[in-house]
Amino acid sequence: MTLLRFAPEAAPRVSRGTASVRPFAAADIPQVAWVHRAAFRIADPPALSSYREYFTSVFLENPAPHRLISSLVYEEPDGRISGFVGLVPRYLTLGGRQYLAAVSSQFIVDPASHVGLVGVRLAKASLNGPQDVSIADEANDISRQIWEGVGGTTATLLSLQWTRALRPARLALSYLRGRRGLAPLAVAGLPFASVADSLMARVPASRHFRQAKPSSTGEPLSARTVVAHTAGLSGTEGSGVKYPECALQWLLDRSGRRGGGRALNAVVKNGSQVLGWYVAHLTPDGVADVAQLMASPATIHAVLDHLFYDAWRNGGVTVTGRLDPRFMQALSDKYCLFHRRGPWVLIKAKKPELLHALDSGATCFSRFDGEWSLRFHPQRA
Repeated sequence: MTLLRFAPEAAPRVSRGTASVRPFAAADIPQVAWVHRAAFRIADPPALSSYREYFTSVFLENPAPHRLISSLVYEEPDGRISGFVGLVPRYLTLGGRQYLAAVSSQFIVDPASHVGLVGVRLAKASLNGPQDVSIADEANDISRQIWEGVGGTTATLLSLQWTRALRPARLALSYLRGRRGLAPLAVAGLPFASVADSLMARVPASRHFRQAKPSSTGEPLSARTVVAHTAGLSGTEGSGVKYPECALQWLLDRSGRRGGGRALNAVVKNGSQVLGWYVAHLTPDGVADVAQLMASPATIHAVLDHLFYDAWRNGGVTVTGRLDPRFMQALSDKYCLFHRRGPWVLIKAKKPELLHALDSGATCFSRFDGEWSLRFHPQRA
C-alpha cells in the first residue's frame, strides 16, 4: 500500500505570489490529501489512490454537476495548499420554483497554517457563490462560529437528534465501556445484558422494547422508487431535493459501500402499496445511523416499525437520526428520545422563504441529501 507522505514532489508548486482562494483541480489532490490527514490527525493514512478516487468522484466528476459550482482551495503565496472546502450542487424545488443549493463538505484547514484567516476566507468564498442557498449539515462548533461570523444561520431545530434504544441493557454497557475504570464491568456484564435484552424484546407488556415482526414487507431501495414516490409521500407539493435518476442511484450506491457494518436501505410496502423507505447504516458497534426517512403522516408509524425491527434483527443496539419536524410526534410515540449531541446544521439563504422552508422542515432536506453521503470511507489493505 502506498502511503501519503510529506514530500516536496507530492504536488506541483507555483511561483511565489499572493495568497488566494481558487477552484479545486485534480492536480491539487496530493496536497489536499495531506491537509485532510493533518486536520484529522490520521496516524495510519489511506493510500493516495483512495484520496484520488474520492476527491475525483465526489468533487470533480459528481453526477449532478453545475458549471458554476466548484470546490475551493486556499493557496499560500508559495503555492502550498493549506485549506479546502468541497462544494456539491443540489437542486431544491419550493412552491413550483427550482433553486440552486451548494452543500459543503470536508471543510479542512492545515493546523500549521493561520487557521482562522484561512477558514474565514474559504467560508466567505464558498458562501458568495452563485447558489441561492448554502448548507453545511455536519458542522462542528468551530465551523459554526466561522459560518455565523460571515452571515450564516444555525438551524437549531434541524440540529436536534433522536435516539431509539433497541437493546437497553447493552446500550447501558456501551456507556460503561467509554469510562475509564468501568470497562471491565461492561465486559463482565455482557452475557447478562444479552439475556435481559432478549427478555424485554419478547415480553408483551414491554411496549418500549418489544420487537414483533411487522406486517409490512421490505424490498431493496432503488432510485426509480424514490423518483416515482417522493412527491406523493412527502406531502409538500413536490418541495425538496430533486435529482436526476443517475445521480440518485450514485448516492445510494455510495451509501451501501460505507466502511464497516452494513447498509439498511429498504422500501417498505403493504402489498403493492409503497408506504415509504429509509436509508441507514448499521455500524459494527450496533448503532443504526439513519440518513433519510420518507413516509406520509398515515404511513410513518409502519415505516418506523419496519426500520426498528430491521435494525434489531441485524444486531442493532440503538437507532439514531436527525430530527425531521414532520415526524416529531411519530418518533415520540415510538419512545424516541430527543437530544442535541450531534453536529450543527448551518444555512445561508439569499431568499427569506428558502431559509424558512428549510429551518422549519417545510421542505425536505435529509442527511442523505447533505454531507452524510459525501463522507470519505477509504478502503484499506
